[in-house]
Formats: sequence, structure tokens, C-alpha cells
Amino acid sequence: MSHDACLLKAIQSCPSGDCKGSTTTGTVGPPRGCFAKTGPSYPQFIEKMLVWYTSAMIERTREPGFVQAYRLFVVIRIIFWLVVGPVLVIIELAGNPNLSPEQAANQPLIQQLALPNIAPLLFLEALLLVLLSWPEALHRLGRWFVPLTLVIGAVPLLVGYYWWPAENPLQSPFTMFFFVTVLLIAWEYQYRYVFAYVFGLTVYQALVSPWPTHVPWTVPVGWLVLQGVMMLLAAYVTATLVSVQRQQRSALAQAYEQQAAANEQLQQYATTLEELSISRERNRLARELHDTLAHSLSALTVQLEAVTVLWSSNPERARRLLDQASETARTGLAEARRALQALRASPLQDLGLILAVRELAEVAAKRSGAQLELALPDRLGRCPSPTVEQGVYRIAQETLENVIRHAGAHMIRVRLEQTGAEMTLTIEDDGQGVDLETLQIPGTDTDDRFGILGMQERAALIGGQLEISSQAGQGTSVRLTAPVEGQADGPCPDL
Repeated sequence: MSHDACLLKAIQSCPSGDCKGSTTTGTVGPPRGCFAKTGPSYPQFIEKMLVWYTSAMIERTREPGFVQAYRLFVVIRIIFWLVVGPVLVIIELAGNPNLSPEQAANQPLIQQLALPNIAPLLFLEALLLVLLSWPEALHRLGRWFVPLTLVIGAVPLLVGYYWWPAENPLQSPFTMFFFVTVLLIAWEYQYRYVFAYVFGLTVYQALVSPWPTHVPWTVPVGWLVLQGVMMLLAAYVTATLVSVQRQQRSALAQAYEQQAAANEQLQQYATTLEELSISRERNRLARELHDTLAHSLSALTVQLEAVTVLWSSNPERARRLLDQASETARTGLAEARRALQALRASPLQDLGLILAVRELAEVAAKRSGAQLELALPDRLGRCPSPTVEQGVYRIAQETLENVIRHAGAHMIRVRLEQTGAEMTLTIEDDGQGVDLETLQIPGTDTDDRFGILGMQERAALIGGQLEISSQAGQGTSVRLTAPVEGQADGPCPDL
């Protein structure tokens, strides 16, 4: 087993570094076969150190923009180290024109900040810039990346302050860099680390700063306290802003997760709705075909059977029935084509609901030889929606077709009325009636049962109620009540 694989297993077995030991050996550490060993188990402290090391290598989540800001800070510091010496020489020459450039360069502070002396510090700064610019360093160092770069970055600043001390720490140019460093710490870590940094920096400055003899000791101490308070205040503001941003990112991430879950549910709902729509459309197509092609074929079958019976005894009557059968076939073909093209009732488009129902009733009375009693209004007070119109028309068509085929009625009554926001269609006959209990038995797959089922489905789709009552020898009554969701400002226009 490779070293990296062993480290990975150690991390997976104890990701937090706070392992209590296995239940079998009572120790923690890499699995067997990772490293050579002489006994049945490693010493416990070695295994704990290994787990601590591997858990420390887990990459820590950094705040957005931290590395970019730190890298810019290091670039500014490198420029500072390169130009501070020449700038001090210019300042000395400007303050004392009698000095020569060589004499100004021989000043103690300028000599300490000369390029040969600051070369090690520039090397540390360059190394820090490389670490901040090398993407692989983020992954290799893991959670040690931030503290290691902060420590490396603090060394040149502490050395520079040691070379360039000031009675008032706020007058040192390195104090500005110390302020930026404390902001970086507050950006990335909790506030207690800011306290530790400010306290340690204050102690260090108190040790290396010159204590003037002509002023009370409270003055330099006051400057240090003022600097510490300002650093803590700036760090507090930074930490608060970062904390708020962190909470906002967390809330935004949760919102994204919720939105993703909602989108997934919406997709599932859309899929389910599509399946339901397909199923409903299939049922609608079945009803359309039953209301058009099935009716025509049914009538054609009855007429052809009658032709077969009368062909020998009454050829003239058989020929007339044959002509009617041919006409029925052509009518059925036309209706099937119209249903496949528009899947809507063409008579509704041409005549309107009232005239279309009248035509259905007159054709039914003529085909069955029964008398017709019509009670239809001249116009509707409210215009029903196309869906309601089509549902009422198809239910009337199915009911009258059943009267023609099965009732053997002598009288057909059709009544259409509208009261307020409701429309009521009533069709009655005095025929032989229907056994409703038999039709409700599951498994009874007759045309009558399918037709009644289609009527009930249509009534439900338009939000209506369908009532069917029938007794043997006393005829059948079909009553449909449907809502009318039209405008009450005026009557429905004539078509």
C-alpha cells in the first residue's frame, strides 16, 4: 500500500483528528501494511501524531478573495523594500543639501535597508508570492496554507520594524503593514486570533522600541495602547463583515439547494402532468371516435342487417335502406375526418349550441320514427365556454343515439334551459328503459356502458352533474347541469 493511500485511509478513519481508538486494538493509526513494524501495533503516540498530521492536511475552506488580496499586499511590500532605500536617500538630500549622495547613503538606517542587507527579506517575500501564486500549494499545504503564509509574511515586517524603530509606533511605515496583516487575520480566522496577534505585536514593539528619557513612560505605552485599540476596532469591523458575508453565502447556498429541489419537484410535476394530459387526451380521442365513427358504423350495421332481411321479401325497401346506408357511411367518414382534423364538434362552429341540439333531436326523431317535443330557448343569456358547449353537445348526441338504437321510443322530449349561471339539458323518452345496475357491474364492456361512462367523464370535465334515471318499460331520463362561466352583460350572439 502506498504512502498516500495510507494517509487517505487514516483521514477517512479519523477526519477530525480526535480519535478514541479502535474497538479491537484500542489504538489509532494507519491500516496494517502501510509501514514496516516489528510488533502487533504502533506506539500510540506515533499513531496519534500521524492522524493529527493527516487531518491537518485536509484543505481548509478559505474566504473568497483572501489569496488575491494577500498576493497584492505582498507585491506592494516587495516594491516598498526595493524603493525604500533610494527614497530615504532623496529625503536626506532634500533635508540637508550639504550632504553628498555617498554621505546620505552611509546613514545607519539607509545602510541597514540597502539591497545586500534586505536580500534575505526579499527572498522571503518572493517565496511568499510564489506560494500565493502557485495553485498547487493550496492543495498540498491544506489547512496549513494560511497560517504558514501569514507567519512567513510577518517575519520581514518584524525585522523591518526592528531596524526602523520609532518612539511613536504610529510613525513607523511598518505599522501600516501590521494593520493590513491584522485585517487578513480577521478576514480568515476567529476574533481570538486577532487578540493574540495584537497582544504579541504590542509586546514585541514594547521590547524593541526606544524608550525616550525625556517623556513619561505613559506616553509610549499610550501610543501602543492606541495602536492596539485601532487594530482591534478595524479587525472587529472586518470580522463582522466577513461573518455577515459568510452567513449570506450559507443562506444563498441553502436557497440554491431549495431551488434545485423545487426545480426537481417541478420537473416531476411537469412529467406527471404531461402523463395525465396524455392519458386525458387519449380518453378524449376515444370519446370523439365513439361519438362520431362508432355511431356511424353502428347505424350502418343496423341498416345493412335490415337490407339483408328485406332483400328477398321487399327489394324496393332494401334498396332504399342501402342508399341510406351509403349516405350514413359517407356521413360517418366526413365526421371522422372532421374529428381527426379539429377534434371539435363542427355543428357547434356552424350553427351554435341551440341549433346544433335542435338538429340532433330532429335527426334522432326522424331516424327512430318517434314524435319530438322540443323546448329550446331562442338564445342563451350567457355565453358558455367552448368546452362547456362541446360537452353539452356530445352528451346530447350520445343520449339521442342510445334512444335511436335501444329505446324503441314513441316520444322524445328535449329541453334546454339556462337559469342564472347554470345550464340544464334534459332528454327523456318513453321507451323500454335501461338496466342501470347491470351497466354498473365491472367487466360489462358493452357499447352502452362505454357510452354512459364517456358521458359521465365529459360531465366531470366541464364541472357539471349528470343524472340518469330509468325504469323498465317507462323510458329513460338524462339530466345534465353544467356551469356557465360567461359574461352577464348581454346575451350570447347569434351564429
